[in-house]
Formats: sequence, structure tokens, C-alpha cells
Amino acid sequence: MGDYAGRVEIARPAAEVFAFLADIRNMPRYLPTVTRVDPQGRHGDHDDVAVEGRAEDHGYHDEGWLKAEPEARRMQWGSHGQHGYGGSLEVTAAEGGSVVALQLHLASKPGAAAHGPGDAEMQAALQRTLASIKACCEAPGGAAAQETGQGTDELPDSRPFGSSATMNPDL
Repeated sequence: MGDYAGRVEIARPAAEVFAFLADIRNMPRYLPTVTRVDPQGRHGDHDDVAVEGRAEDHGYHDEGWLKAEPEARRMQWGSHGQHGYGGSLEVTAAEGGSVVALQLHLASKPGAAAHGPGDAEMQAALQRTLASIKACCEAPGGAAAQETGQGTDELPDSRPFGSSATMNPDL
């Protein structure tokens, strides 16, 4: 496994995009394998979360942490159960909207190289996740409506974009 990075331009203001992404209630909308995220309390500078989902035809449950830095429009996360899994994203202002830059770090489990996805598959899964973020934020009733509390039930579901590299339990 290793490190993976990607970015996507979104035709919405950076503050709106970050607010949408940092709200854990929205994570199942843009992370294709995630079906539920529950807060588990605040510890120091981060929030603990429990994540449930389905990847490669089986369910998973993981507990991890999420640190949001609204002033910098940056988030970092990791898993308590999957050693070597973590990531970050940053939303920056750009002409015509914003840019979301996503980074993942996935350390190999013993035996994972023989059974897990390769680098090209992981990069493709990361790109599908970025496409899902773009679709959710740019859809009518997307991130801007979420910011004002209107239209959040009308956001598209991300699962048509395929599985995500971000919470694959086989990595």
C-alpha cells in the first residue's frame, strides 16, 4: 500500500464545501462504503467517531478519530483499529469556487499484498471519492443548502461512484 493523493475543483465557495465535508452526518453521502458515522466524544483536539459500512461484499465497523480545523479548512483522521491508516483533506479557495485536496496513507497488513487492491485500484478509488464529493457539493441543494439548513435530504447518495479506498477493512 502507500500514500495516495488527489484533488478536485468544485464550483462552490471553499467555506461551504468545508462545512459540508466536516459535518460527520454528511460522510455517508460522499464516502461510498460508509453507511453510518456516530460521534463518540471529544478527546483533546479531536473527536472520536464510530464508522460502519460495507466494502467488498462484507460489513465493517471501525473506531477512529477526526480533527477538523475550520480556520484552515483542513481535516485529519485515522483509525484506532487499523494501524497505519490515516488521511487528510484541505479545501482552498480557487477561481470559480474551491479545490479539495485529499491524501490517504495506508500501511500494508501482513498478507494484504496478495489479496488487497493494487496502487492503480487505490488511486482510482480515491478519484471516485473525489468525484462523489464534487457531485454532492455541486448538486442542487448541495453544500450551500446544507450550510443554511435547507435541502440536505436531497443530496445525492455517493454509492453510484463505487467503493472507496478510505475505509476498506482488507487493507
